Amino acid sequence: MNWVRAIPVVLVLWSSAASGATLTWNSNSEPDVAGYRIYQCSLIPCGPGSGHESLLTTIGKVTSFNIGTPSITRYYFITAYDSADNESRGSNLLTYTPAASSPALPTPLKTINLSVVGNPITGPWGVEATITDLRDVFATVQLDQLDYSVDHNGPYNFPAANGLTVTGRFGSGLHRVEFVFYLEGTKTEVGRANITVYEGTSTPPPPPPLKTINLSVVGNPITGPWGVMATTSDLRDVFATVQLDQLDYSVDHNGPYNFPAANGLTVTTGRFGSGLHRVEFVFYLEGTKTKVGRANITVHEGGGSP
Repeated sequence: MNWVRAIPVVLVLWSSAASGATLTWNSNSEPDVAGYRIYQCSLIPCGPGSGHESLLTTIGKVTSFNIGTPSITRYYFITAYDSADNESRGSNLLTYTPAASSPALPTPLKTINLSVVGNPITGPWGVEATITDLRDVFATVQLDQLDYSVDHNGPYNFPAANGLTVTGRFGSGLHRVEFVFYLEGTKTEVGRANITVYEGTSTPPPPPPLKTINLSVVGNPITGPWGVMATTSDLRDVFATVQLDQLDYSVDHNGPYNFPAANGLTVTTGRFGSGLHRVEFVFYLEGTKTKVGRANITVHEGGGSP
């Protein structure tokens, strides 16, 4: 049995609050379907393997289940299982929000200002940041997309930290300095800003080379195994990260770049389950986090156009 078809689900709220909320769904058409499992989460992401899901109940071949009236916001998805206990993919995600829940407070308005200190053309330089958010916040600082420092006191500075103002030298050419602000002691981001500085010159460097990314399907998604080959016209040393259905799948450092194979090998085709699949290639300069382009293609395995 091939459990790949998503189960369409609809959330129905009864008119009486005492009746609670009921999940309803279309029955699975597989002949040996034995029943359904209902999962719930209190956090996002919520889905099979997310780490936030918990099994709420296992039921037989019915197409509805009353979840009552949870006191907090919860998320639900459903799977089907057969007589051999094979389990399908999860359905689309549903959200239940209690009627009495108060709306979230709006995020305080804030402005982040960045200013260059020193002289990038003739000598050492740095960047100073201020933020109008009056809450207790801290900043992580990146230089050229790599973590550089953490600053817990304003005014926030690069390359110094903790309220000091110190300048430095970082090599002739373009440099990108970014401040990302969080509530102190948490991972809750409240804002970010970046500035580009040209050290040793007042003239910006030339733009990166124009590039084209081409994706082509190999094999036959309708009748057999398939894959995707990617080429790019960017002549720099680049590598690609590959995603299948928005999940990380592989990293390929040599062209032509392939899925599901990697490292410049001739494409190895495979099967990934009937239905729609999205394959995406994201290209970076080798050895860096500098993104130079991306492209994706949607393939319908086991049939023609969806």
